[in-house]
Amino acid sequence: MAVEEYDFIVVGAGSAGCAVAGRLAEANHTVLLLEAGGKDRSPWIHIPLGYSKLYDNPAVNWCYTSQPEPHLNQRRLFQPRGKVLGGTGAINGMIYMRGQPEDFDGWKQAGCSGWGWDDVLPYFKSCEDQERGADAFHGTGGPVSVSDLRTTHALGEAFHEASEALGVPRNDDFNGARQLGTGYVQTTTRKGWRWSTAAGYLRGPAKANIDIKLRAMVERILFTDKRATGIAWSDASGPHMAKARREVIVCAGAFNSPQLLEISGIGKPELLKERGVNPFHDLPGVGENLQDHFGIGAEYRSTKPTTVNDLYNNPLRGGLQLLRFLLFRTGPFADNGNYSNTFICSSPEVDRPDMMVTFMAWCTDENLKPHPFSGFTILAEHMRPNSRGSVHVTGPRPSDQPAIQFNFLADESDQRAAMAGLKFGRKIAQTAPMAACVDYEISPGDGVQSDEELLNYCRSNGLSLLHPVGSCKMGPASDGEAVVDERLRVHGLQGLRVIDASIMPRIVTGNTNASAIMIGEKGAAIVLEDAKG
Repeated sequence: MAVEEYDFIVVGAGSAGCAVAGRLAEANHTVLLLEAGGKDRSPWIHIPLGYSKLYDNPAVNWCYTSQPEPHLNQRRLFQPRGKVLGGTGAINGMIYMRGQPEDFDGWKQAGCSGWGWDDVLPYFKSCEDQERGADAFHGTGGPVSVSDLRTTHALGEAFHEASEALGVPRNDDFNGARQLGTGYVQTTTRKGWRWSTAAGYLRGPAKANIDIKLRAMVERILFTDKRATGIAWSDASGPHMAKARREVIVCAGAFNSPQLLEISGIGKPELLKERGVNPFHDLPGVGENLQDHFGIGAEYRSTKPTTVNDLYNNPLRGGLQLLRFLLFRTGPFADNGNYSNTFICSSPEVDRPDMMVTFMAWCTDENLKPHPFSGFTILAEHMRPNSRGSVHVTGPRPSDQPAIQFNFLADESDQRAAMAGLKFGRKIAQTAPMAACVDYEISPGDGVQSDEELLNYCRSNGLSLLHPVGSCKMGPASDGEAVVDERLRVHGLQGLRVIDASIMPRIVTGNTNASAIMIGEKGAAIVLEDAKG
């Protein structure tokens, strides 16, 4: 078997992996980029509203499912993950939300030097091509295109005005001076098209130095003593091996990064033996510290026939709007359907926003199929949960789906926050001018009012917001759950790093894709700095 050599091997062409590969290749290093999925050819990937078509499409989606959730009535939660060039950033809702400065300062205070807000802001700016232009918080000319929504929405405006009537200030930039407030989101789109990190980083001068292997299933990391020296992988043509002259970098995401470490023998020895894997390196934090945002929605029948449901249920109307998009890049197909957010504190004891209440211009079943009437959802999203879960291998093969356990609502403070967010979302729906847009509340419904009834509704209907992080936690070696140090090197091993959202010690207060890209951008800079040394 011929063994090819590269300076760096990057596993996973998702939001972080493309950033890492692109920046290393720009610096004239040779990079092997391995992606288990295929080319991002589907037109629904590139049409912003088309992501609803990708939600459970196994051609581009791993379609994972969690273990029965003990605090959600033993329900299993569907977990779409990108199986395509661009990773989950090629099939997600495209919202660009960084989080709060205090989130990153908290990482630094927990022992992750170099990851405070002042440390990470330059990397948020360097990766960004902000449509509004550069300022103290934003950059231009970077690989990641960040744009305003192409069209405002009458129901979104009513949502904002009702939020303001409840005392929430207007906020035109959730990635600016403050997050508190109500306003429209920005998205990773460019001139009306989705713009993933595959589109942004794997082009230009970098392209010549990157060897991209698609539909490549990585089977294990190869070691010489305690140093990572390469990768064993396979595709339709059979097994392959590749050697890394410098480093192997794992960017496979919050589920698959710990999975790859574990099938390579890195983790809890007793768990690995139980799952049919020979232990190689004792690192008990692998797969622990899993976090995600919890969401609970109130659904409404709308008096205004301007929702995504109306496009779906009227083929002529939907077809005309699709034609409008193809001709002018405007209209509902140029947006993601999640128009507006209101950030609030879930209780007086919380000193900064921890709840994101979102207006979604649709009302669907669990598979994102719109109901056969005009409808919308007001979704309460708890952004700083205390509950922790895990993700571990179920067998020694990379094709064995990992066991994902979130433990949502295990912590009582998370239960209180979820109920508070749901109550506030209902207040918005009952406040003018939003109230005039409501025919009636479908769920929870008028019969659900007490805290006990609301908590039961959360347990029966609450969902993952599909923002998993934390399963390869960054922290000092003294932290028993830490997997990587502040330079993203796997503790106790050489030549091996993890660079993706799995390294977050604590989840950020916002959608996680922007921070995953920043981690890739900053991680690549760290690798290049160490390479010079």
